[in-house]
Amino acid sequence: MRDYYQLTNPNIVYLLAFTAATSALVAGGISKPLEVVAITAATALCSAGARSVTNYIDRDIDLLMHRTQKRPLPRNAIPPNNALIYGTGLIASGLLLSFPMGALLPVYLTLGLIDNIVVYNLLTKRKTAWNIILGAPSGGIPAFVGYVAIRGYVDWTAVVLAALVVLWTPVHIWSLAVRFKDDYGRADIPMLPVSLGVKTGIRCIAYTSVLLAAFTAILPFLPGSPFGLSAAVVGTILSLVLAGMSIWLIREPTEKNAWDLFKFTSPYLALLFSVLALGVIIGM
Repeated sequence: MRDYYQLTNPNIVYLLAFTAATSALVAGGISKPLEVVAITAATALCSAGARSVTNYIDRDIDLLMHRTQKRPLPRNAIPPNNALIYGTGLIASGLLLSFPMGALLPVYLTLGLIDNIVVYNLLTKRKTAWNIILGAPSGGIPAFVGYVAIRGYVDWTAVVLAALVVLWTPVHIWSLAVRFKDDYGRADIPMLPVSLGVKTGIRCIAYTSVLLAAFTAILPFLPGSPFGLSAAVVGTILSLVLAGMSIWLIREPTEKNAWDLFKFTSPYLALLFSVLALGVIIGM
């Protein structure tokens, strides 16, 4: 049971489900708790299923990388076909759970699944340095779906909430690629810092982080923004710190500075969405 649980990469699932729950609260879900729970569960199931399927696809390269060798499939703890069936079942369960909340929600979730499993893992991960750029939109789908499920329509807040996750994703992955470039090189995965050089990769991390800071800063000023004073203050502080670290990284593109930025951006998304959720709950 522990191996099947680990197959889903639960830390990633928790983060994506949390962005869905927070976005649902921001959209007015505080008065619709059952709907918030349902969309969060649907997102978690789809995300867990997607991670299980992508781990099935990546089992050969995971065996070559020290960082991933202890995952269940490289360790032969789970038969590959079982992992594929398990992942597919989780995805189907998530999509079925999302149907009662609107006809478009399963469509949005399916688009995210296609982007993650097909576009990123099957078509681009092993072929182009821009793989994570093409795969990042799938990370924004939970936040987008959580908001739209409650609000009932798409607006700028839904787009910016999703964009925060989309921009955060390459910063996170490229930072790991800088740190574990030998692993990615051994597995012949053309992550940008590996294929185009570490300094180029570090600069791309910095520029993307600047964009992430900018999108964080504009949240309170969106038309009809539901964010209160606490979210505005903390969001501004986070964006200023991130912008400052990013500008410093552009000036001094070293691996140490890139890892320092990673250590700040790693909890950045969870902290930001926690503040947004708390602001809605306490009404500040």
